[in-house]
Amino acid sequence: MPAPAPHTEAAIASVRRQSPGRRTVVALRGELDLHSAGRLEPRLLPLLERGGGELVLDLAAVTFCDSSGVELFLRLNGRCAADASVVLQGIPRQPSRVIRLLGADRALRCEFDLTP
Repeated sequence: MPAPAPHTEAAIASVRRQSPGRRTVVALRGELDLHSAGRLEPRLLPLLERGGGELVLDLAAVTFCDSSGVELFLRLNGRCAADASVVLQGIPRQPSRVIRLLGADRALRCEFDLTP
């Protein structure tokens, strides 16, 4: 019987600021669940407090996301000022299923990765 795959807690892989359009792109990686969402939130909130623009969460390297991860995205979006927003980009298959199932794609700007 093969050993289960190791749990890879979600983490911030990189943060990039883009001045035109005032975008901050945060690449996340790993598994986004109840435990890791709670650890990521205090690291992401200060990026919102810089005011205005977009906080782009690049999910291309997120291998798993449950409802706690989606709730984190919605909380971040709710904390945005009127001139700011959260954008999810590069959303792979598994997280996209959860985001759509919970209807979060109607509240957040989502750019799904459509490659098979």
